[in-house]
Amino acid sequence: MLKFLPYPLFVLFSIVAFNITAFAAVLQLNILIINATVYKIIAWLVAVAAWIVVYFFRNR
Repeated sequence: MLKFLPYPLFVLFSIVAFNITAFAAVLQLNILIINATVYKIIAWLVAVAAWIVVYFFRNR
């Protein structure tokens, strides 16, 4: 199994980080009902934190 999927946490965290980033981008474009600047800042900070986690698990 490890031969086919050598970095399972990296793949999982990459998918989650991409989805969080996509949500933050949609939130930034004011497509959703949510229009508060604080929520946009929090969404981008969570997206950055998710990509930091992906970077941390890149070689595990």
